[in-house]
Amino acid sequence: MSLDAREQQALDSIRDGLASSDPTLVERLTIFTRLASGEEMPAREKIHVGPRRVHPRRGLHQVMPPLLWLVTSVALIVVALVYNRGGSQGTCTSSWSTFCTGAISAAKPAAGIP
Repeated sequence: MSLDAREQQALDSIRDGLASSDPTLVERLTIFTRLASGEEMPAREKIHVGPRRVHPRRGLHQVMPPLLWLVTSVALIVVALVYNRGGSQGTCTSSWSTFCTGAISAAKPAAGIP
């Protein structure tokens, strides 16, 4: 089986590119060519090449998890901001694990005052 001019030109171009990029590969291909020179070429196969998609579309199942994560995060941030601004009138600046002493003392009457 012989190659037509276009196929031979493509193979020569590939060979020249490989020869300039990897000399070790050229040596191995030379040995392979010498060993396989007495064998027949295999039958030519027809390979169907389908249409190529440059930018595959994302399905709904791929878009929903990040979108749900974003919406949940924004909602939590909004709730935290609203809660922080509309909170109590006290001046508590301590952490959640401690009590505000000003709020507790204001709720209890002072000792000795009826």
